[in-house]
Amino acid sequence: MYAHHRQTLEKLAEKLEQDPACLAAITSGSVAKGTASETSDVDVHLVFTDEAYAEYEQNGRLSYVDREVSTYEGGYADIKVINRRFLELAAQRGNEPTRYAFTGAEVLFSRIPELYELVARIPVYPEENRERNLREFCAQIYLYGLYFAKEAGQKNDAYLLAHTAVQLVFFSGRMILAYNRLLFPSPKGLLDAVDAAEAQPKNFRTLATELLQSPSAHKSVRFAAKMLTFYNHGLSFEQALGIYVLNNERAWMEQPPSLQDR
Repeated sequence: MYAHHRQTLEKLAEKLEQDPACLAAITSGSVAKGTASETSDVDVHLVFTDEAYAEYEQNGRLSYVDREVSTYEGGYADIKVINRRFLELAAQRGNEPTRYAFTGAEVLFSRIPELYELVARIPVYPEENRERNLREFCAQIYLYGLYFAKEAGQKNDAYLLAHTAVQLVFFSGRMILAYNRLLFPSPKGLLDAVDAAEAQPKNFRTLATELLQSPSAHKSVRFAAKMLTFYNHGLSFEQALGIYVLNNERAWMEQPPSLQDR
């Protein structure tokens, strides 16, 4: 950690310790992972009481920037407001981007005695989801590469071609990470995360970039075939279609519709 990042975090901790509603401060992001550059901001999760958290939520301030604590030019603290329940749920059933966010996390200060142990349980690969994830990621690759790509090509549908390319790269990246038992960081960090995977298809990033920059039905089919050669769950087209229907068309039956589908 650069000295100015440490100094900024210490200044933030001193400020927050004066607020009894703030129960803890936890580092996250590139500074916590040791991948920050000199100009990187510092990412911090602040744990507030339930009452204070509710107020932040009501005021739309679950994420905000504090520039006053920065000890270097252009720097700032990127704040995420959470409560203890968030941490407990993250450790119990947090999604992979949430788990990844706490990789290397350091508790700056805490009024919660067991917080260190709780935080340590978050950035752990959810092994219980791996087999299902591999199966369902393969189904998405199968459908997008061997069905939607051809449909888009026949109709000369530019949007569907672009969408297919993005989905193919996304689910292929997710499959590779799951195969290697690596946490998915977010779309922003997907390709870098795959680069770090020990086992992966040859030239994955190059092929993915070529597909995304100039999507076509032919490239999509070829890309999907290469991914399914690397790992194939042995699904038939009907099985892949059934999985796709449950995940993409009927997920609203078990949970509220995602923002994309409302």
